[in-house]
Amino acid sequence: MAVFFIQLIDAASFILFNFYLHDLGFKDDQIAYFTACRYAAIVLVSFPFGLYIKGRPLIHFIRIASFMAPLISLGIIFLLEAGQVLWAQIFIFFLGLNIVLIKVTALPFIILNTPTDKHSESIAMYFQVFSLTVFTAGVSNYILSSIDRVFFSEKNVLIIISLLGFFASYFAYRINITENVSEKIPMRQFMSKYDWRKIIKVSIPTFLIAFGAGLTIPFINLFFLQIHGVASQTFSLFGAFSFGLVAISMVFVPRIRRFFGYNLTVNGFQTLAIIALVLLATTQWYAHLEWALYVAVIAYVLRQPLMNFSSPVVSEWSLYFVGKRNQEMMGAINASIWSGSWFFSSLIFGWMRASSISFVNIFLITAVIYTLATIYYFLLIRANPLEDLDQNP
Repeated sequence: MAVFFIQLIDAASFILFNFYLHDLGFKDDQIAYFTACRYAAIVLVSFPFGLYIKGRPLIHFIRIASFMAPLISLGIIFLLEAGQVLWAQIFIFFLGLNIVLIKVTALPFIILNTPTDKHSESIAMYFQVFSLTVFTAGVSNYILSSIDRVFFSEKNVLIIISLLGFFASYFAYRINITENVSEKIPMRQFMSKYDWRKIIKVSIPTFLIAFGAGLTIPFINLFFLQIHGVASQTFSLFGAFSFGLVAISMVFVPRIRRFFGYNLTVNGFQTLAIIALVLLATTQWYAHLEWALYVAVIAYVLRQPLMNFSSPVVSEWSLYFVGKRNQEMMGAINASIWSGSWFFSSLIFGWMRASSISFVNIFLITAVIYTLATIYYFLLIRANPLEDLDQNP
């Protein structure tokens, strides 16, 4: 519940923030720069933070994030309304720093403090939370906008959800356990004490997926707005339904993973997701046709659960592949890779849009990058199946 209310702010931003910036008069390349500011902070801090937390209790960092996230989110909105764009970008940078506290600590905290035979369910639930927050934020925005489109504007809905974010502190401070802490590794020994060969191996496909996603995922709402004329209210409903399917599918992740194994679960669903992305992107070529929007919506709604289904499985396999000693560092590097990739991807997206490169070409580049990552995952997991997950290696 603590992570739910923190992620609810992130989910509302995912659905609404670009629409809000668009209404304020910002162009695509300027909106991309706002996105880049957020991820720049995460990539700068995640790696040293991962070194710092090794051997330390993690719950304190989750508690700090629980009350800082809503404060910073509210600050961003009020600064934008006051026309303080530079300060708003600085606050977005601070929000990125706050996200590090969750992104780097959550999965190691789960692995260290849940029974081994429940790791699959625990990790699936963690990923399920973000899907539930997108569903909640999307449905809430649609309902509120239907009641009063003027009063419940993107700005006001973002404010309401930011205020709800303060509930995260209540739940974070109710976590009362004797926390298991990993073995401490002195910072001066970090080069010799971690298994960097394994970490690098598993980081390569993560980078490819993250870089490709950064060109597409933060800007899908702009694609629907500019190509198909879909406003924030309607897009919220699409997003809510799609991530509702993600949340439902997460219930079946542990059982399907155990039945089909890692390789088929990861690469089978990722391949289907790539096909859905290509179908979504190419609707720009025939957007003038009445049924193009229906194809785009179906492809978008299906792509989300297909791609997200493999996320907990990949994370689970990666944490076991690198071993206990490397898990906090793996979490830090994952956060760095995703945020760093999204930082550079956002800048590249902004440059591409400023150069009049179409959405379809950008999204197809993502599909090619995803395909390379899927091939790499197939080869890596086949060489290191780790199928007997319940026997912790």
